Amino acid sequence: MRVLEIFASLQGEGVWAGTPMTFVRLAGCNAAAAGLECVRWCDTKRSWDAGAGEELTPAEVAARVHLPRVCVTGGEPLLQANGLAELVALLHARDVQVHLETNGTLPLPPGETPDWITVSPKPPAFALAPGLRRIDEIKVVVDAGLRPETVEALAAAHPEAQISLQPEAGAAPVSTERAVALVLAHPRWRLSLQIHKLLGLR
Repeated sequence: MRVLEIFASLQGEGVWAGTPMTFVRLAGCNAAAAGLECVRWCDTKRSWDAGAGEELTPAEVAARVHLPRVCVTGGEPLLQANGLAELVALLHARDVQVHLETNGTLPLPPGETPDWITVSPKPPAFALAPGLRRIDEIKVVVDAGLRPETVEALAAAHPEAQISLQPEAGAAPVSTERAVALVLAHPRWRLSLQIHKLLGLR
């Protein structure tokens, strides 16, 4: 597996905000090749390079996890599907709960499934791969172009998923006002703030 970084911190976004986790950030992203517009406001551009970081086996990655929950993120972690499946199995053998953050364009690999799957669909199409099998949370970044109907359609298609709306940091305070208004108009949705940035954490 090509790993950009492994570190312990608090989850800063979404449903699990404030929860201690080990973060495993994998290298490589398919956003630019797929024509996703999130490249305009991505805050982890260093993760785009598939050759960045260091090469580690899933066992070596698992050995660096010392908290009861781990969040595998990127980039796009499902680009390394085989290594990810092995890592999930190794962590489950130690009773570690595995969270996955993905842009939703790629299917899950066969094998053990992460315990929590956060999908963050991107403009312009907000398309999701049918092979995801399960979605626990849909996290949408609220930028100037986001239409309420887009989120409503995602919520209707995935009624089991928690909807989290996250203001685009570079467009605040306008994006924050839009996100708050959308949540107030749809009380089952929730506001997601990047509290790790507010607290100065990684």
